[in-house]
Amino acid sequence: MQLSNTAFWDVDMAKMDEDQHADFIIARVFQYGLMSDIKAVIKHYDAQTINQALKNYRGLNRQTVNFAKVLGYL
Repeated sequence: MQLSNTAFWDVDMAKMDEDQHADFIIARVFQYGLMSDIKAVIKHYDAQTINQALKNYRGLNRQTVNFAKVLGYL
């Protein structure tokens, strides 16, 4: 999965495993990613994985929660 560096300015994405770090990747993309990143995450992960990642991740801002609700993931 190809993501921009916008949401991952402080992390080396080459060292991150997409499955092992799914919660972190999904939450970061929904909070700080570009729309193309969000589309890539939605294509890569199933709805249940996205839903659980967003529910479990602490620190989501109100805008991110509302956006995820509009998309049907919360």
